[in-house]
Amino acid sequence: MKQNIQFIGNTMLSIISSTVIVLPFMIFLNWGSSHTVIAILPFVIFYTFRTTGIFFIRGIKTELNSYTLLKLAIYCGFLGSIFGLLGVVFPDLELVSGLFLGLSAAWLPMANNTIKRYRVENDIVGSKNIGIIVLFLVLLGIVFMLSDKYSFVLFFSIYGFMYFLSLSALVNIKNYEVKAHDLEGYSYKYLVLFFVLFVLVFLLRSSRLLLNTFQFDYFVYGMFFLVLCVLILMAFSRNRPQRRVPGDLSYMTVLNGALGNYLFLFSSLYAAGYYGHSQLIVKFYLPYVLGIMVAPKVGSLSKGKIKEFALIGMTGGLILLLFTPLFTIGILILSTFKSVFNGWLTDKYVSQNELPRDKRIWVKYTIQSLGSIIHQFILMIIGSLLVFENHSSIKNFFVITSQKIPTVESRALMTNWNGIATGILLIALIIYGLGSTIRLKEK
Repeated sequence: MKQNIQFIGNTMLSIISSTVIVLPFMIFLNWGSSHTVIAILPFVIFYTFRTTGIFFIRGIKTELNSYTLLKLAIYCGFLGSIFGLLGVVFPDLELVSGLFLGLSAAWLPMANNTIKRYRVENDIVGSKNIGIIVLFLVLLGIVFMLSDKYSFVLFFSIYGFMYFLSLSALVNIKNYEVKAHDLEGYSYKYLVLFFVLFVLVFLLRSSRLLLNTFQFDYFVYGMFFLVLCVLILMAFSRNRPQRRVPGDLSYMTVLNGALGNYLFLFSSLYAAGYYGHSQLIVKFYLPYVLGIMVAPKVGSLSKGKIKEFALIGMTGGLILLLFTPLFTIGILILSTFKSVFNGWLTDKYVSQNELPRDKRIWVKYTIQSLGSIIHQFILMIIGSLLVFENHSSIKNFFVITSQKIPTVESRALMTNWNGIATGILLIALIIYGLGSTIRLKEK
């Protein structure tokens, strides 16, 4: 009986770890469709904490290890689901739900990845049932097709139930111990970075949803000020963050974060702007989740050359995404090979002996979070410049990217925007490929 409960807990934890970024994002985005302050704040708070929470946990004085952080993330997710359910009746509580689920989304995947490695190294059973995973994913997909009222109630009920069951997955690793040298000290630099990025991301997301051009202006000024400060620090300081991580690994981690932002945030925005919000499930959600599910099987076909296999696959997926009729197939391929590449990248960080053992994957998530945030900042600047080129306004840009039904104008913007966004990532992948070839020849 005890093993069955742990088996179910492992399955639930696996589902949550794979979906905690995308599903609450979509449910809170639906909640904020009325574009009022009360409606959009839960989404903005969720998204902001989700993208910056890693800097907060590494910037405060704490002795949390991956096991205690995973447990805390599960509790946060459970509380977030409860407050989300209560928020259907008392809307103000959705803000609290967004906060807790945002922290869970920031901490749970990276802590769970560390614990999964611990399970493998210590032969601790952590099996899961693929059939149950498919069942719950289909069930959650159906939930999003219902009317908003039923969708909110069922989503938070199911997600809260999943969080509750996932606690049983931690029973057989409660003796997880970390030696002092396998932890790391806190750094106020991360805390400062958390506050700065929190404000910038908050301004960016809220300005678009509230159609507020003044907030967007503050975001632009703040972003350029941040870039200036970073350049000055790089010029005069040798004590740079993550200096123990090899340069090529840092580059690929930043690119991994940018690809994640492109795949999840920009692609969903593109699908909504070109096909309409009603097509998000079919055009984006299903291929995105299916790609994550089949990635382990696809990765096993690499014959030992996982990195090269993943890079070729991601390049192919990006090329397909340049052609609108092939968008869904491109999402599926990019999601699959991005997941394969992410697994390889995690393995590389686990083997970085210069980093504290318990925090190696934390470092990976920190760097890729920076890549994701920088990428979304760049994309929003590009999008606004495209609108200016057509002699339109920032407010019109917000309207175009927020409407539920696509128009000729929104499709034209998304097509041009997608060409530039995809082109940037293709160039970044080619640069890395050329660099790797040159290094091999030098050896």
